[in-house]
Amino acid sequence: IGGRMEGKQPKLTPEQREAIDTLSSTPQYQGESKIKIFMKIPAKDKAAYSRTHFLVPLLAAVIVIALGTFVIVRLVSPVPRPALYAAAVSGSTPMGEADKLKDDYAKKLGKDVIIDDYFDMNKDGLSKLQTMIGNEQIDVVIAPHDVFAKLASFGYFDNLKTTLPAAEYAKVGKYAMAFHGFDDSRVTDAIDESGSGQGKSEPYGLLLEHAPRWDRIEGADDDALVGIAANTQQLDTAKNFIQYLYN
Repeated sequence: IGGRMEGKQPKLTPEQREAIDTLSSTPQYQGESKIKIFMKIPAKDKAAYSRTHFLVPLLAAVIVIALGTFVIVRLVSPVPRPALYAAAVSGSTPMGEADKLKDDYAKKLGKDVIIDDYFDMNKDGLSKLQTMIGNEQIDVVIAPHDVFAKLASFGYFDNLKTTLPAAEYAKVGKYAMAFHGFDDSRVTDAIDESGSGQGKSEPYGLLLEHAPRWDRIEGADDDALVGIAANTQQLDTAKNFIQYLYN
């Protein structure tokens, strides 16, 4: 009996035979394109095949194209700058008051305005200010007297007597303060020499204690001055802001 059992092959079910045939045979659609495979597979399998082989790659391609388009648009069309960018330096205004002044002037002007009061000269305020002025991003500067004098010595401000309209300067000229600006025409190659403060004394700033709108700000620095950045790209708005402060 034992000998007869040893030579007998195990009986396989139809499902087991089909599984063995599938494993031992060459894949049905090997080497064919996804489109041809899609056309040949049974209708019940087409939806799943489409999701796996067409929909997912298509969505990935759409996302990549959308991101690329977004980056290109941002590079070609940068965010427009505000109508006025004013720097309120070294605590010229109490916390939160710069925003109130900004909101009031923006409403009057009907355009976006920024009055940035984060310029702490004990930290990185000077380097931030110098960088932004160098990049022509700042139009107006408000600063305490000692800080304003230092900035004026670097040549950062316009002469208000020649910049403001004659009629306007006639009203506010009595509040003007003169400072020595920048002039390196007589500077030698000595290491310790600089043009800072070597320029003519000119009216670069206006005392804000005489500006009605500034006077309304509780806790504002009475010693602060306002001046127009020498390289402002929005001179008309800068002049308008000074008129707004003193009217």
